[in-house]
Amino acid sequence: MSTRFENAELLAALWLLGAEGERLPTSHGILDKALKECMAVLPSALSASLSFGVTGVGLRCYELPDILLAAQEALLTTEPNPTYLSSLVTLDEDSARQIVLSYGLSTSKAREIGESLLASVKRTRAAVKQAAAA
Repeated sequence: MSTRFENAELLAALWLLGAEGERLPTSHGILDKALKECMAVLPSALSASLSFGVTGVGLRCYELPDILLAAQEALLTTEPNPTYLSSLVTLDEDSARQIVLSYGLSTSKAREIGESLLASVKRTRAAVKQAAAA
């Protein structure tokens, strides 16, 4: 089973490689939903240690708060302050490539996974915006 720090480095690397410079969402269950939607394409090192449930505030990945905190503690992201809606991934691309390679992923496969996460995040944000406008 992966540790929260291993999950944090893998998630940060996937996001950096595929998310086109976007900030990593840290609030409103957006990343939770993206992870759940992308479970089939996530590396097993990450997906095997994630669990989900519907709570009073919607779908949640139970491990995500610890993963985000570990990412900040390891200086992989900026602080996931409760008043912020996102964090900046501070990894450089070379480090991200080395991380994904250590998990047996090619850089191109890691980019695809990161792009899938980003696409899911964008769909969720658009749905939230549309619901708020209705």
